[in-house]
Amino acid sequence: MNQEKKNALKSIVFYVIAILVIALINISGKFKSGPCTPNLDVLSVFIFIILNVILLIINGVKAFVMKKETKLSTIVHLAVLIIYINFKVV
Repeated sequence: MNQEKKNALKSIVFYVIAILVIALINISGKFKSGPCTPNLDVLSVFIFIILNVILLIINGVKAFVMKKETKLSTIVHLAVLIIYINFKVV
């Protein structure tokens, strides 16, 4: 397997683990937010989106400016961001 596919696979594994962790946090009920105090159930989603955007920017710079093999990984990050935006809008 070449390096570009390995980078994309690492990105996919990261998102699978992150989604499972967010789901476990929200299902457990131990980290519920109040009306004025966000707790880990809300903050985990914000952290997920911030990490997504940071990874998208880093991989985009590596792929298109530095000409490294991260185009597939950039596409994975962009797809996750688009899916998240579609779920939040709808």
